[in-house]
Amino acid sequence: MIGGRYTLRTAIGHGGMGTVWRATDTVLRRDVAVKEVVLPPGLAPVDRDSMYQRTLREARAAAALSHPAVVQVYDVVTDGGRPWIVMELLQARSLAEMIVEDGPLAPRAVAKIGIALLGALEVAHAAGVLHRDVKPANVLICSDGRCVLTDFGVARMPTDAELTSPGMVLGSPHFISPERAVGASFGPPSDLFSLGVTLYTAVEGRPPFDKPDPFETMRAVVEEPPAPAMRAGALAGVLYGLLEKDPARRWDVETSRSVLRDLLVGSLASNVTTHFTDPYAVVRQAPFTPPTAPTSGQVGGRAMLAPGESLSDAQRRLGGGRIAPSQRRPVPLDATSGGGSITSTDVMAGHPMPAPAGHGRRRAPEPGGWHAAPAGGGRTADRARQAATRAVDAARRLPRWAQAAASGTAAVVVIGLITAVALTLGSDDKAPDATPQAKASAAPSAPPVAVQQHRDQRGFQVNVPKEWDRKPASSYVDYVDPADSSRRVRINVETTSASASAFARAAETRLINTPSSCAAPYARVAFREDATLAGQPAVVLEYTCGSGDQMRHAMWLFRVQSGKAYSFFLTVPDTRFGESRPIFDEMVRSFTFGA
Repeated sequence: MIGGRYTLRTAIGHGGMGTVWRATDTVLRRDVAVKEVVLPPGLAPVDRDSMYQRTLREARAAAALSHPAVVQVYDVVTDGGRPWIVMELLQARSLAEMIVEDGPLAPRAVAKIGIALLGALEVAHAAGVLHRDVKPANVLICSDGRCVLTDFGVARMPTDAELTSPGMVLGSPHFISPERAVGASFGPPSDLFSLGVTLYTAVEGRPPFDKPDPFETMRAVVEEPPAPAMRAGALAGVLYGLLEKDPARRWDVETSRSVLRDLLVGSLASNVTTHFTDPYAVVRQAPFTPPTAPTSGQVGGRAMLAPGESLSDAQRRLGGGRIAPSQRRPVPLDATSGGGSITSTDVMAGHPMPAPAGHGRRRAPEPGGWHAAPAGGGRTADRARQAATRAVDAARRLPRWAQAAASGTAAVVVIGLITAVALTLGSDDKAPDATPQAKASAAPSAPPVAVQQHRDQRGFQVNVPKEWDRKPASSYVDYVDPADSSRRVRINVETTSASASAFARAAETRLINTPSSCAAPYARVAFREDATLAGQPAVVLEYTCGSGDQMRHAMWLFRVQSGKAYSFFLTVPDTRFGESRPIFDEMVRSFTFGA
C-alpha cells in the first residue's frame, strides 16, 4: 500500500526510469497504473534528488495536458521518501511491441496514429511542454483503438530549471533530432522530427538512421539523409517533411495533419464496402455545428406571424407595441432546420436560430447561366427586367401576411415601384457611352455557363457548373467537367484552429512539397488577404503548377469560421484558365450559409 490508498498488484512494465505497476485505488475502487521510480544503486544524493525532481516534473507536465492521445494523470503521492505517479490503466501494447511482434504496420494505420500523436504534441506545445522522447516505446495502442503518447519523464516545462548535466543528451539516439544531437537550442520542431522517425519506423519496420554504435547513429541523424522508404508509399512525402534536418523547413503540425487527412480520404482511403470498426480510429470527429450569423434577438422580425395568429391580430400587434414576454409563442422551425421549436426568449437567452450569412443579398442565377448585358438599345429593357426580378425576389422574402396584403391593393404599389425603378435605370441610356477600354473590361471572357446548386449538409450552398459530374469523398466534394476531366472544382470543410491566412499558407506548403498534387515548378500568382466570402474576410491563393503543355492554373479560396475552414478551388489547364475563371467568380458570389 502506498499513499494510504493504492495497493500494488503486479508489475506490468519496466523502463529506464523505473517500473509501472497495476494497482487498485481502494478509495474509488478502480484499477490504476502506478509508476515507481527505481534509482540505480550508488547514486550520489544530489543525483537522487535530481531524479525525483524529474519524476515530479513528468507528473506536472502530463497533468497539465488534456487530450485523448495523452495519458491521464490522476495523482502524485510520496511514499518512502520518493514520489509515485498514479495514472489511468490502459489495456494496450506499445507501438514498439507491435512492430517487433507483428511486423511493419499498414500505411493507413500509421497515418491515423500520426494524426493522433500530432494532436497530442499540438496540445503539449501549446502548453509550453516539450516531450523530448517521442519513440515507438512511448506510444500505446489500446485495445479499443485509442492511441496514447506516454512517458513525459524527460519533458520540460519553461518554468522549470534545467536539471540535466551540461552536455548530457536525454532521449534515444535513433529518435533524437539533429539540433539536439549537436547540443543546439531546440523547440517543438524537435518533437516533430522524433515523430517522423517514429512513423517511419512503424511503416518500414526499421528506423531511418540505424547504425551499430549510438554515436554513429547520432552522426547519421545529423549528416546523412534517411534511408529510402520502401513500404511507405503515399506516406513518404509526410515522413520526409518531418525528417527535414533544418527545423525552419521541417513540416509543422498543421501541414502534416492536413496532408495525412487528405491521404486518408484519397490514396489511403479504405476500400472495405461493409461497416467495420477500425482499431486505429482513435478520435471520433466532433459533431458539426453550422455557423450562424449574428441575430438581433428577434426571431423573424416583428412582422412574423405566430402560430394561430390572424392577419388582423398581427396588424394590431405591429401598431400597438411589443408582445409581453409571457405571451410570446414558439416559432416552429421548418423541415430544413430539423424540426422542433424555438422562442424569442430562447434566442435572447443565448440560443440563436441559425440564419444564413448575407441573407437577402443573394439572387438566383438566370436560366442558362451568366450572360453579358446586351449592347445598345437593349440596355433599358434588360435593366428593367433585372429590377423587376429583384423586386419579385424581395416580395417573395416578405412575411406571409405581407405577401397576402400585396396580392390585393398593395400589388399596385409594388408594380408602380418596379416601373419607377425601371424608368430610372432607363435614363442611363442618355449618358455618354463608356470608353472602348471600359466596354472591353466589362465583357465576359468566357461563353455563358449554366449552373447547378450544391447544397451541402454541413450548412452552406454554392453554385457549381451545370452538368458537371459530382464525385463526393469523405471530407470534400469534386465536380468534374465530363467533356474534359482536367477541369474540376473541389469544395472542402476541415477542422482547424488556425486563421484563414495561416491555413492558406499551410495549404500552399503542401502544394510545394507534394508533387502528386502539384507538379513542379510551383509558382504563386497572387495571395490576397483582402477577399470576402458571404460578407466575411477570406483569403484567395492563385497559383500554377508544372510547365509547358502540362501547366495547370488554379484559384483557391479559404474562410475560417467557428473552428471550421471552408475552402473551394478551381483547377484547369493553364490554356483554359481565361474561359474557366467565371466559374470561380460565380462560386464566390453565390456561396452562402444556411443550406
